[in-house]
Amino acid sequence: MEQRRSTLDWIFEFVSAAALLAAIADVAMHWRLLPERIPTHFGVAGNPDGWGSRNMLLVLLAVTFAMAVLLTFAESYQQLINIPMSIDRESPQVKGLLRSMVIVLKAVITITFVWIVDVTMRTAVGEAHGLGRAFLPLFLGATFAPMIYFLVKLKRL
Repeated sequence: MEQRRSTLDWIFEFVSAAALLAAIADVAMHWRLLPERIPTHFGVAGNPDGWGSRNMLLVLLAVTFAMAVLLTFAESYQQLINIPMSIDRESPQVKGLLRSMVIVLKAVITITFVWIVDVTMRTAVGEAHGLGRAFLPLFLGATFAPMIYFLVKLKRL
């Protein structure tokens, strides 16, 4: 029997879905305003260092959607989740923690991609100058903090 999702799980699921829909709406609303050539890559300092077609935004949205789908799939097929410890994957507590970890990471990744899409468009039209220096440390912190949190909780079971 599958364990019920917590309220927090549902909140993170909503955040992921809302972020993805917001990114799609943002691109759709601003598509005609975008120049043909937009930034397609940002260096470590967050400055654009690669340029290409605005169609790359569609690729970025497709990748974001695909990652959300794959992570949703991983929630149900937890044997696909690689973790650096031996645990009883049949334990309801372990299943719940693994599912919550994937849900949180999906929200973090989706929000990150939405941020990239928005900054890419704003940089293309001259309203921004790239992702900024804070992007990489924030992304790494937002990704690793939940992983460490959930791995510590799993280790304590």
